[in-house]
Amino acid sequence: MNIYIDGHSDTLTEIYDQKSEINNKKFCFNTEDAKEYVPIIQTLATFVRPTYEDGFKRANEVLDYFLENNKDIKIIKSKEDLDDVIQNKKVGGLLSIENGRAIENDLNNIDILYNKGIRMMSINWNEDNLLGTGAKTKENYGLTEFGIQYVKRLEEKNIIIDVSHSSEKTFWDVIDNTKGIIVATHSNCYNLCDHPRNLKDEQIKAIAERNGIIGICLCNFFLKNKGTTNVEDLIRHIDYIINLVGEDYVGLGTDFDGVEEEYRLLDIKRLSDMKILEKALQEHGYKEETINKIMGENWLRVIKNKI
Repeated sequence: MNIYIDGHSDTLTEIYDQKSEINNKKFCFNTEDAKEYVPIIQTLATFVRPTYEDGFKRANEVLDYFLENNKDIKIIKSKEDLDDVIQNKKVGGLLSIENGRAIENDLNNIDILYNKGIRMMSINWNEDNLLGTGAKTKENYGLTEFGIQYVKRLEEKNIIIDVSHSSEKTFWDVIDNTKGIIVATHSNCYNLCDHPRNLKDEQIKAIAERNGIIGICLCNFFLKNKGTTNVEDLIRHIDYIINLVGEDYVGLGTDFDGVEEEYRLLDIKRLSDMKILEKALQEHGYKEETINKIMGENWLRVIKNKI
């Protein structure tokens, strides 16, 4: 592959909670394993659980801890940073927020997070929040008025809008209130696995029409309705998206360090296993050009368009 890019991991949050470092090989993503894939870009999410009293405080704690202790990752804030990672074969990181609750009730907090390096933000984490309804909603009223202001502000600042974990109505409200690229960092295909976190065909088509991307998530719940999963289940979802909208709109959204051991694939559990996917795609008859897109170049297109 020319470049490896993963659209979602929870490693930063785990590092903060365990007061560890990102080179620790106990994590599914770590910079020691990452050296085998350079150039590599890992999206590093700051995850804000809905249960936290102050989401903005929590987000800053996680981010500040990482930024103060980071020695191994080039944080991508600009095209120059992106070029540096690619040309000099470095380990790069794209910082994101999982759950827009991180801004609490102040849109100006978006600017503060942006200045710390955040370049992608989602709206929900399953539950409803002040911005809109999540994937597990029982009401599904979509974006609130504040949520509409939120997604418009993200678009103004060229922060990538992530619709994973949002409800279907929230998804369509995002489409109605924005004009540019939309991504689903870690979501799969509803028609193959009817979990509310997954995307229906019309949603997949809408993301493709916006020149976005769906990052396939490596979690049993979103790959198959029952039982264990492996790389073949992963490829089933990749095949589905390619057959529906083409090879330019699917990539990786592993959710490394965000999926408990018992819910991971049998054969791909961490970054060091990802060459299993590359080999399996070859065995399925995918051309090198298409494999390169899936493993990173589709995400690279999105990042280049927004950074």
